[in-house]
Amino acid sequence: MTSLPDFLSSGSPARLFPVVADTRREERTLSILLAVLARVPGFYREILGSVGVRTGARTRISAYTEVGLAAETGNSDRPDGLLLVETGRSTWSALVEAKVGRSVLDPDQVERYLKLAREKRIDAVITISNDFAARPTHSPVAGAIPRLRQLTGNGKVGLYHWSWAYLATCCEVLAYQGVEESPEQDFLVKQLNDYLAHPTTGVERFTQMGPEWRNIVHLVSTGATLTRSTPGMEDVVASWFAEERDLCLHMTSHLNRPVTVQIERKHAGDQKLRLEAGIATFAESQALTSVLRVPDCASDITIRADLARRTIAVSMALKARTDRKSTRARVNWLLGMLKADDSRLRIQAYWPGRAAPTSESVTVLREEPTRLQSSNPSLLPHSFDVLLTEEPSRKRFSGPKAFIEDLERIVPEFYDLVAVTLKAWQPPPPQPVARATNAQERELTVDETGVGMETEESGNAR
Repeated sequence: MTSLPDFLSSGSPARLFPVVADTRREERTLSILLAVLARVPGFYREILGSVGVRTGARTRISAYTEVGLAAETGNSDRPDGLLLVETGRSTWSALVEAKVGRSVLDPDQVERYLKLAREKRIDAVITISNDFAARPTHSPVAGAIPRLRQLTGNGKVGLYHWSWAYLATCCEVLAYQGVEESPEQDFLVKQLNDYLAHPTTGVERFTQMGPEWRNIVHLVSTGATLTRSTPGMEDVVASWFAEERDLCLHMTSHLNRPVTVQIERKHAGDQKLRLEAGIATFAESQALTSVLRVPDCASDITIRADLARRTIAVSMALKARTDRKSTRARVNWLLGMLKADDSRLRIQAYWPGRAAPTSESVTVLREEPTRLQSSNPSLLPHSFDVLLTEEPSRKRFSGPKAFIEDLERIVPEFYDLVAVTLKAWQPPPPQPVARATNAQERELTVDETGVGMETEESGNAR
């Protein structure tokens, strides 16, 4: 039997086939996950990389479940797991707390684990549940731990969160791509992917907005003014951020490429600050907006749910092709990349100076591209937005679950109709200026060493 690390008083290596009671789903699911994680480099590179842990050819990972740590503070909690990542002379360690199904993380318990980790000089505490977070550094319980900065600040202990959906998506993508290291590793990943996809595991995706969604939509529809202190604002924005992350996972599975949400740098490491900024923006605009980045896409994809208009819009921005000298030619260039006609698709053009943007449907522009022209016929558009806008019924838009269903249908549809065909235009590089040369003014002479050299006559210098 593998010996335990010195600071563990109890525990057992994570097993691929754990022998536990059927009621202990958390222990069984975590044991299987950690067992595969420790044996598949492609998997642990992705997962551990998300929390800033570097791995290499010499990395060795050990995983344990139901661990006990003798605590000087009298803390008798037993974390669900422990990860040890050894690379050369350095070792990184993390306590793991997992929840499945509708079980929620307990902030008090997580705080005790942070204290325990600090006491034992363990580098991090990782929580796993069906709660979503924009990034692994954004813990869903961070706001409920008063002493969080004292425990995690200045490099003391890291607090990270992985949703089960994130782990399942990473596994799904890796299973689709195949594992090059060995057939055995490929088999393990595919088996884990099938296991996490089964409903009995308790792994869930984000499926509906929070309980305050319906009320906030109703307030906006009646003309009420939203403020930062309007009851339910935090619930709605937090739900949107959770769906934002789930949508990235959904699109990652759809494209087999990592899709990420764009977050302002000042908000990337502070979930509370990001939530406050999101509430302020929502109160002012009465709309929820996200920006997704897809590798090699012509531009970022913007998603906007407008509560006042009751619309869901997905769009991409492109610079106009400036070598085309008419509005018709620039619009036709863009239309030529849009292979499908859809009544929901529109093009919005932006003009120099103070000229207002103009908008028209793609189906109309196919017949008459100049319908997009500004009121000033001498102006040429400098950029375009391609939008897919849908107006769900009032019932579906205000329905917490139906709204998410429509959103997760519309975004992939936009990608398949628009994003996959658009290419950003770049002007060609400048050509060298042609200079006249006179071959008769050049002659090749040979010096005493026999090396040829060019000379210029008539006083011409290079």
